[in-house]
Amino acid sequence: LEGWLAGITGYDAVSVQPNAGSQGEFAGLMAIRAYHQANGDAQRTVCLIPSSAHGTNAASAVMAGMHVVVVACDESGDVDLTDLESKINEHRENLAALMITYPSTHGVFEEAVGEICSRVHKAGGQVYIDGANLNALVGLAKPGAFGADVSHLNLHKTFAIPHGGGGPGVGPIGVRAHLAPFLPGH
Repeated sequence: LEGWLAGITGYDAVSVQPNAGSQGEFAGLMAIRAYHQANGDAQRTVCLIPSSAHGTNAASAVMAGMHVVVVACDESGDVDLTDLESKINEHRENLAALMITYPSTHGVFEEAVGEICSRVHKAGGQVYIDGANLNALVGLAKPGAFGADVSHLNLHKTFAIPHGGGGPGVGPIGVRAHLAPFLPGH
């Protein structure tokens, strides 16, 4: 199953340990924190979150010990690239991650998602793509292929029941190779 999910998402490794999207978010952010700490960058605690992101993202970032900075969106719901660049420059030395929901909760597919990922990476940050809406991507696009470093997958929404359908939650996370050593595994 982990291999299939890695293939579907374009990631290198998957952990099926998280039991819900919220737990997947937390596990993914903790992997990012551990990665930065292992590289001697413990000061990297700023998490940029666009105002269009899934509502749980800020809570998960705070629980993972990060400081949330909101990035503005334009009138059509896309991330405001000028504001993103400003926030990156302001927090460059402490930037841990950007959490972005793709497609956004508003149903917007960020045309500049590759550019957004590139800008965050150039500043030393990691990109967390919230997989809450993965059902809109399956078979069409792979988050790991367009620049994301980690995503949780709400498999109960993508492959089984609608959100809130009363069944069990399943929230595994996919990561690129450099984050694989920091996946939950016990």
